[in-house]
Amino acid sequence: MSDVLKDVPEFFESVLGESVIARTDAIGSFRELGPPDLCHLTKKQGKEGQEISLGSYHHVSGVDASTMASLAAYINTLTYSQNEQQGWFGKSAAQWRITSAVYCCYNAFSRVDMRVIVKIPGSVECFMMDAQGRRQETTPELWSETYMSALLRAILYSDDCQYRLSGYRRFDPVPTLDSEQRFLDATVQLYHKGWQLGTEAEIQIATNSKNHLTSGLMKYFSQSGRYHDPEAGALLAEAYIGMDEEIRGVQVLHDALLKKPSSYALLHVQVDFLRSKGKYELASQLAKRAVNCAPSEFVTWAKLAEIYIDLGDFKA
Repeated sequence: MSDVLKDVPEFFESVLGESVIARTDAIGSFRELGPPDLCHLTKKQGKEGQEISLGSYHHVSGVDASTMASLAAYINTLTYSQNEQQGWFGKSAAQWRITSAVYCCYNAFSRVDMRVIVKIPGSVECFMMDAQGRRQETTPELWSETYMSALLRAILYSDDCQYRLSGYRRFDPVPTLDSEQRFLDATVQLYHKGWQLGTEAEIQIATNSKNHLTSGLMKYFSQSGRYHDPEAGALLAEAYIGMDEEIRGVQVLHDALLKKPSSYALLHVQVDFLRSKGKYELASQLAKRAVNCAPSEFVTWAKLAEIYIDLGDFKA
């Protein structure tokens, strides 16, 4: 095999592993959503004990970073991208082979770098690297944060000219409806952590409705022109209203309710909007409708109780 990969941009290191070391040293300086993912490969040639080692790396975005297995699967695809090395009379006897790989993906919520190390053939291990260079155990919550961080980088920086790097591979971060549903589920799970990611430069302080998470959600659906899930419509509308773009927020609610008129999540966004305008009677009607749509949900009854308190109706 050749020392270069087919259709994969690569940088070759002067010192083996220097790109990973440099990234580790820089973790504390990462801001906002952080840098693109880094994939480092170690390649060897020759017999055992007389091997020559070579390090290469490339940047990538859009890879599924939800589990150790998904990142290891990406590394596995690279082993099939090695070019055949030709000699004067056929294939060269001294073939290069990938013996190990490191995939680095920045978790912008917890400010740590997810690392997956693959030995070929052999083992797979994963851990989190903090700004002090210490390893941490991974958890499902940290994986969820890492997955969302990678998605948001791929979505928000897809057309950012300042984010165009040499040796940069891009993949569609949400290629199917199933992956879209996972994106929405993760958004709901991490919505109240969104402020930790920061926000656009024009906004001084990140809030639950003004941050990179809501911006990524809005950009994704505005580009696709689809609002399949009522939770997505509710989050989008809430984000627009929170950003003082009430007309767009109301339009999102209108379009989503035409498709899902029984969604209590959408109705609750309407209720909160009407309450902010002092329209408590109208809000109470929608709150009752939400209860009828989801009578087994505690939040619908709680929202209705809040409206009665607004109205001063303590007997209802």
